[in-house]
Amino acid sequence: RYNSDGNYCITCGQDRLMRLWNPVKGSSIKTYIGHSHEVLDVAIAEDNSRLASCGGDKLVFYWDVATGNVIRKFRGHELKINSVRFAAEGSSVIVSGSYDKTVRFFDCRSRSLDVIRIHRSLITSSLVMCRGSSACAHWSPALAH
Repeated sequence: RYNSDGNYCITCGQDRLMRLWNPVKGSSIKTYIGHSHEVLDVAIAEDNSRLASCGGDKLVFYWDVATGNVIRKFRGHELKINSVRFAAEGSSVIVSGSYDKTVRFFDCRSRSLDVIRIHRSLITSSLVMCRGSSACAHWSPALAH
């Protein structure tokens, strides 16, 4: 994924690492280490100061980009998490979608690590976030029959 101005990109994968890159130079800038299983998705905050990542360890990690430190780990999903996004520009809410067929909302400003909202349904792996003043998550219900 590229950051908002396209000057940097971040990759993730089965090696359990995330790497921040300068795509023009093709050079790695920083490596983020913390997940115990593969990292399946990563999101960059609009101001480029924070990252959110998720994966096979069923956790959502909230990172400080500059230091590479994990700020917080959010729990709650029962299976792998395959999609993560910041809810909207300037938002402190992270939204995650999992193979457990739930979409969960976490507030990064809260002292609590508890989920602030859960949507339970037949969820596909698609999670699309809207930019702007309000957050929206789009998911496609699986066919009931």
